Amino acid sequence: MDFEKYKKYLQNNWLPEYRDIYTTRDLSAEGWTMLMEEVFSPLIEKELGMKYMGNRVWADDYCCHRRRVLSLFLQTVSSGSIKWGWNFDFVPKLSAGKAVYARTDKSIFTHIFENCHYNHDDSVVFKSEMIFDRFTIDTADYEKSMQKKIDQHINAFYLTLPLIKTFYTETKTYEQTIEMIDSLLNHLYYRLIEGNQLYLAYLFLQQYVGMGEDNEKNICKLFDNESTRESFIKKFSKIPSDYNI
Repeated sequence: MDFEKYKKYLQNNWLPEYRDIYTTRDLSAEGWTMLMEEVFSPLIEKELGMKYMGNRVWADDYCCHRRRVLSLFLQTVSSGSIKWGWNFDFVPKLSAGKAVYARTDKSIFTHIFENCHYNHDDSVVFKSEMIFDRFTIDTADYEKSMQKKIDQHINAFYLTLPLIKTFYTETKTYEQTIEMIDSLLNHLYYRLIEGNQLYLAYLFLQQYVGMGEDNEKNICKLFDNESTRESFIKKFSKIPSDYNI
């Protein structure tokens, strides 16, 4: 790997009186994104068959109206972990008070996801090694320090990979995915960070496979704004009818 190209992305974030004393630097956000693309992309393609979409997102092609998605889950502005989930071409998201699809590579959205902090069945204990960051590149031993940073990212990926594979195995069918969402909706963490969007996906997926009797009614209950409510009902009426065909 060419480490030289990352030198221009090193930032000296020490206070002025310490900048000439300490040799450690942090990667800029742009440099960190480039590093993640270079390190993760070949691993993700090899292990999961997904390609880089840009903007710290990896995905495969749509199949049966959905595709797998991996992306960066930020812990802070400078550290993160991997999140994984599904993107559906017929499930809208809320944007500027309207229901909009997330079908293109640029607009890709994860309608249902997990991360390494909480597993749907609470069987996973979080490990700090699943976190990677853009801190502390030592310019006094630059090559070794950059390799250590790359190893941190690689180790985090392979430590997380079994969780990713288990998730996709357990959501192989739409019925399994609905069951998974039901589990996540009963988990306080996911209810807090995903809110109504997770429940929206649940209702749209139930309607697609012919489950549930009050899906449309329950969607109406989610929105007080009439225009927003009508926007989602309009998308709801366009759910494909090709399940099991």
